[in-house]
Amino acid sequence: MITVSVPGKVILMGEHAVVYGKPAILAAINRRLTVVVTDGKSNATGHVADIIAIVQKHFHTQKEFHITINSDIPQGYHLGSSAAVAVGVVAATSYYLKKIWNPTVFNQLAYEAEKLKHGNPSGGDNTTVTMGGLIWYRKELEFLKSIWQLPFKTTLKHFYLIDTGRPKENTGEMVAFVKIQKNLQKFLDANEIQTKQIAVAIKENDEKTLIDAMQKGERTLEEIGVVSKKVIPIIRKIEASGGAAKILGGGGRAAGVGYLLCYLKNPPKGALPITLGEEGVRLENR
Repeated sequence: MITVSVPGKVILMGEHAVVYGKPAILAAINRRLTVVVTDGKSNATGHVADIIAIVQKHFHTQKEFHITINSDIPQGYHLGSSAAVAVGVVAATSYYLKKIWNPTVFNQLAYEAEKLKHGNPSGGDNTTVTMGGLIWYRKELEFLKSIWQLPFKTTLKHFYLIDTGRPKENTGEMVAFVKIQKNLQKFLDANEIQTKQIAVAIKENDEKTLIDAMQKGERTLEEIGVVSKKVIPIIRKIEASGGAAKILGGGGRAAGVGYLLCYLKNPPKGALPITLGEEGVRLENR
């Protein structure tokens, strides 16, 4: 039996912009998914079967096995569930088949799986849940990515998730919507400024700069149209309380946007505390 666990992730800033070569700063969080591989007849279906096919092709094998996935990363809430599944399945099956533990290879194969599911992903999600910690990520070209695992941790402890309801749109639909916006370049440039400010704030444990950058960065996402009118009043209320809140991932237009990432010292009832900078993909047993 091979057991592998993978964290979820949040994007501190840079969602959508990262698709167009702008930077994003991401963090692995303390919610994990577990993949268990055992001897037996193949039971994989759907996208999991597609991921396994990528691994089998890479290692030139058709050996069958039984796979079980358990997760506390909810699907459709922009916490990296899809990337965690891809990395977890790739890592667990690679180790089962070949006794290979190579996170760089896992990340590459998981990115291929993410492209099957999302069409044009940045690669930031699978990179973050593979490497863990805090990640500075920029997709320069399809074959060239700048990836830095930031060499520091943060003592900022007031990060929370607030559930606004699952979006009606998937990430692919939201990416396609952003692509046709006339003010796209203005959004990209403004968002990059706040991504850099957040990186500085995290390094220096500067709450004031963090809150200011989160608020301004959220405005760029609202201006491009990926934050539903249902959710904007929730964000304004958090800001009025001295904090900041922003969407995660693709966002949403018709209803909820999934989880909001919030920084607030006195969070509302039901807010879920999270820890940033958790460990990446991990082999739990062998």
